[in-house]
Amino acid sequence: MKLFVQSHHCPSQVLFAFDEVTDPTVQQVRWAVAYSTRRGCERLIQRVSARIGQRQWEKSEKHFVTSLDFGLTEPAAIEFLSALPASRVHIANPHIADGPSLMPGKAYHPKLYLFDAADSTGYVVGSANLTNNALITNTEVVAAGRGQPEGAAWNDIWSELIRDTAPCTAGLLDEYRRKWVRPKKRAVEPDPKPRPLTIRPGAKPVFWDAITTGSILPMAFNHFWIEAGSMPSGGSRNQLELPRGANRFFGFTHATYGNTHITIGHPPLTLRRQRWVNRPLTWHGHNKMERINLPTVAQGGFDYQNAAVLFRRHDGGFEINVLPWGDDGAVAWRAASDALKAVFRLGERGSRICGLF
Repeated sequence: MKLFVQSHHCPSQVLFAFDEVTDPTVQQVRWAVAYSTRRGCERLIQRVSARIGQRQWEKSEKHFVTSLDFGLTEPAAIEFLSALPASRVHIANPHIADGPSLMPGKAYHPKLYLFDAADSTGYVVGSANLTNNALITNTEVVAAGRGQPEGAAWNDIWSELIRDTAPCTAGLLDEYRRKWVRPKKRAVEPDPKPRPLTIRPGAKPVFWDAITTGSILPMAFNHFWIEAGSMPSGGSRNQLELPRGANRFFGFTHATYGNTHITIGHPPLTLRRQRWVNRPLTWHGHNKMERINLPTVAQGGFDYQNAAVLFRRHDGGFEINVLPWGDDGAVAWRAASDALKAVFRLGERGSRICGLF
């Protein structure tokens, strides 16, 4: 079991917890959460299905339970979950849709995510609801692991969690939708958009200068993101240009920056249960940048153009995470680094930035 602690200073940890328990062996998912939003459902299911594999995800049995308590679950989230293939949605405290308000007598409050394979069950359990902010920026703690809990069985726990629930019907959803108040009319919005973040590259120090002056030690951080830009190098657009000194984050100590091409090393890269130890990290004297060859789309990688590419340090190497530059998650990464005064320009020229947290 591993614990993942998330805050606005260390975002996306809840999402990373799901990487521990999702792979192509998953045959069934069972999630019981107090509150759900459409953006949260879309974000988590996009990540989980990518790691399980789209075909395996579509045929996997899916059982979701969420509540109507306080109107914090969005009707659009229930619609989204119900429309997934091989999906069943149950509603906790369904009777409150018939009353004058959405106030429960006793709130439904679990946050349990199960991933059943033929020989084991993976789990994520803790404080995180199925909302966008819970997955990337809220202060949360979750545990992730595989196997049965002590003194109980997952099937027994699940039976208890669905005991007083009811299948979601079209009539129940319509009644809830009529009583539900849109977030802009409520005192508390269930999934507010993050505040816009403006970072002026010209006001940030150069990454290598921060290293040589001793103001930053890359090895002391677990996350390193880079603004990929247009990725003009290489026909496959998988050659990510890194700032001088980026190798320090990956555990190397290279500091000889001449005009020749040098292979610094091969950091172990991981992605969706795959591992590469042959991707060269090099110094290119002609453009004064370090560079790493990332897995292409055909090799199981991403389209990296105009994205934020994040490397997460873990026991097996460095997990590659990629989000569009304007995505809420990428914005959260930048905000975390900015709060730590750990946002830098890649070099003296250009406006691309990178950061640590």
